[in-house]
Amino acid sequence: MKRYWHIWLSGGAAAGLLLAVAPVWAQDLEESDTQAWFEYEIRNGITEKLRSTWGLGYRELVSTEEVLGKWSRLHLRANAIFAFSRRVTFEGGIGGYYTFQDNPDDRLELRLWQGTVVRWPEWSLARRQFDRRHRLRFEQRWIRDKETGRTDFGLRLRYRLATFIPLNRRTIEERAFFVPLMSEWFTDLGTDVPELFAARLRLTAGLGYVLSPNWTLELRYTAQRSRDAVADIFVTTDHIFEFRIRTALRIRELGLFW
Repeated sequence: MKRYWHIWLSGGAAAGLLLAVAPVWAQDLEESDTQAWFEYEIRNGITEKLRSTWGLGYRELVSTEEVLGKWSRLHLRANAIFAFSRRVTFEGGIGGYYTFQDNPDDRLELRLWQGTVVRWPEWSLARRQFDRRHRLRFEQRWIRDKETGRTDFGLRLRYRLATFIPLNRRTIEERAFFVPLMSEWFTDLGTDVPELFAARLRLTAGLGYVLSPNWTLELRYTAQRSRDAVADIFVTTDHIFEFRIRTALRIRELGLFW
């Protein structure tokens, strides 16, 4: 038991923080929903510095009586990642997102993006090594309404600050438990906004486990606040529970996998 005391301590602290923040997070909001997300990701090493990523995901609104009918989303994405150095990577990708909903009607989105990730600074705590990861992404979005056939175009900027804290190992390695922590901001660029609640703020915490250098499992909780693009205030909040499976092909080093 002594060997894993830090796991229980870290997990209890994270859970306590989320419970303490939840009442404040929900203040002055008109709506509150609960969603379930699933994400499966495959990373494939092409060269020493270049890899591709494929992802398949499903999202469902579970806080209503109409399961598989009120709101859900299916998406498929692919991108290429180039390691400029050990600290800096560049990426570009494409994704298709289909939203099933009863009001308004179903929508199809095509999304392109370009971005960069900077791993800085690196630091240690209690003899455990981890870093901060800054991701900046620029998105171009085409959203088509099924009923009207109208296609709207918009630009969006996303910034994410993340870290992954190992619990029972010094680094994130095989058989390591870890805690993912991240915050992400979404903001629209320009005057035309193709989505009512496109401006968002997400705070995420969870628990992950590295089964092997090529397989990782994660369970995450995300609190998401969305802003009405017209009223320019935060009016909705979402409680998101996500299960993620990540695997890698032809990637031997776990550092490249991450």
